[in-house]
Parts: sequence; structure tokens; C-alpha cells
Amino acid sequence: MKASTKRLTRLAILTALGVVLLLLGSVLPAGRLALVALSSLPVCVALMMFGLKWSLGVFAVTAALGALLYPGAAAIMYLAFFGYYPIAKSLFERIHRVSVCWICKYALYTFAFVIYWLLAKALFTFSGGELSWYLLYPLGAAVFFLYDVAYSSLIRFYLVKIARYFE
Repeated sequence: MKASTKRLTRLAILTALGVVLLLLGSVLPAGRLALVALSSLPVCVALMMFGLKWSLGVFAVTAALGALLYPGAAAIMYLAFFGYYPIAKSLFERIHRVSVCWICKYALYTFAFVIYWLLAKALFTFSGGELSWYLLYPLGAAVFFLYDVAYSSLIRFYLVKIARYFE
């Protein structure tokens, strides 16, 4: 099999996996956040296997199919933050100063939080209006820190235990 065919097949499988995880995030509200976060893993794997250009393609196709097939909160969360975060994380971690790297990550988190909050407020009705953004933002920032650390652990696990099987 030609290398380009093998690459295209692997990218299509990664994209399909991302779309299926978005579907599960759309129909299983209890695990929505976790499933949407997991749906970004195929973008990360594409980035490690094939580079930036191809991972952007996986993100774009997954986001487009997710928005077309399962419009709602899961698709918005994927598009607003989780889908492109592995790419941004990779670029930010090239910065050698850890403090600047984290400032960039939290600036991106803040931007995504504001966009998601505005989109969710415009598109959906909130039944729990007592939780306002100034309570959710710091809670989300703490969860974001844990998410980033866990994501780094998943990347290390992939590189050490799994990557050799896909060469």
C-alpha cells in the first residue's frame, strides 16, 4: 500500500473516531464534557503522526461533521476549545519558559470561555441562571489545569506504549 493511501486511511479513521466521540457527547449528557475532551485525542494523534497540516484537517473535518450531524453543546464545545487545543498546546509548549507557556494557555482558555459563554447564552436557554460566569470561570480554570496535566500524561502514554504499533 502506498504511503499516501496509508496516511489518508489513518487520518480518515482518526476523523471518524472524533466524530463518533462527539456523537456520544451529544447523546450522553452525563459524560458530555469528558467525551468532548476525548474527541480531541484524534487531533492530537494526527499531530504526532503526521504534523500540523494534517491535524488541522482532522480538526476541521471533525468540527464540520460534528456541527452538521449533531448541532448543540457538544459541537460548540469542540469548536470553541477542545478540538484545536492539542494543536495550540503543542505550539505553546515550544515556549521554553514555563510561566509564559501557562500564561498563553490561560489566555486561550479565557478567550474560549468567553466565546462559549456568549454562544451558549445566545443559542440556549439557561435553567440554572444562579450560576454566573464569575463563579464558573475560576472553577473552569482549575478544571482546565487538571485537563492540561492529564492530557500531557495521555500524550506520554501514547508515545511510550502505543505509538510504536502505528509506525
